[in-house]
Amino acid sequence: MIDAGLDAVIVTPGANMRYLTGFSEAGYERLFCLIAPLDREPLFVAPSVNVDQARRNPAGIADVREWNDAAGWHGLVEALAGELELTGGQVGVDDDMAARFVLPLQNILADGFLRSAGTVLSDLRSRKDRAELDALQRAASLTDRAYLAGRAACRAGASERDVAAAIEAAIVREGGALSFETIVAAGENSALPHHSPGGRKLAEGDVVTLDLGARVDGYCGDITRIVAIGQPGEDAARVYEIVLRAHRAALSLVRPGVAAEAVDAAARKVIEEAGYGDRFIHRTGHGIGLDDHEQPNIVAGNEHLLRPGECFSIEPGIYLPGRFGIRLENIVAVTESGVRVVNAPIPERIDVAG
Repeated sequence: MIDAGLDAVIVTPGANMRYLTGFSEAGYERLFCLIAPLDREPLFVAPSVNVDQARRNPAGIADVREWNDAAGWHGLVEALAGELELTGGQVGVDDDMAARFVLPLQNILADGFLRSAGTVLSDLRSRKDRAELDALQRAASLTDRAYLAGRAACRAGASERDVAAAIEAAIVREGGALSFETIVAAGENSALPHHSPGGRKLAEGDVVTLDLGARVDGYCGDITRIVAIGQPGEDAARVYEIVLRAHRAALSLVRPGVAAEAVDAAARKVIEEAGYGDRFIHRTGHGIGLDDHEQPNIVAGNEHLLRPGECFSIEPGIYLPGRFGIRLENIVAVTESGVRVVNAPIPERIDVAG
């Protein structure tokens, strides 16, 4: 906060609040926030329906200011702005704060300056400690096992939704939650990177993209695998081999001090040299932790130098509209001397269902 010139940070429910306090309770349409002034103890502003949960926060923050539906929160926050000497200061808000809160705060702090605290918070969260890395490993291991359930559900006649349901049931059965909506994309749908599973039936000759993640103790897993219904065609097998080489090229570069953009460039070079550069249409990877997408982004133009404790995906892909797509993804953690892959190895060739 000192480096960013902030006098206070205001955080609403979500990953940032959980990271800072060990606690997060959905506020829905009511303002529920943590206010962390630079030189005073932090406090919660909570609607009456959330006060008891806020008082039990693991961080031991004892100051919980309550507001009720009849009075609303604006008067309380205006009084706090004076008490904490925030009017005329620079106050950071987290990137996920809803406009219905940001806009009134701008009016309350009319003499102040409301700024994004996103970079302050993301920089803290990007480097995982041992407990966080252990949670990410548990999430990765459950994600790997859920993939096996998804692969077993891939058979001719099953729908994309059927396979997604099998994956999600496997995650829940072992006590996990979903990191994100499971992607199951069969045949031509696999050329759509973020396809939502529907009623399309799997058929002989299809390649099927499974992109899934289990959340354990708040931390996310995320992998992408390819399954073939019957033996894959030569084109699909060849593209798979190119994407796997691109994945390995990016992985081989990961270590402390390497720029995030260099990892992206390593994967992109392999695909461009194979003649598919224009069909690799997204970044090579994204950070992961309490959110399934966070910093650092592995993308062209990101000069950030990788640091021990940072975790991210490596997921190059090639997408051929109307035909098929291939994406291969694992999560990696930067170590003091190199990199550790937290997921099971990506298969050398396309997995064949059954």
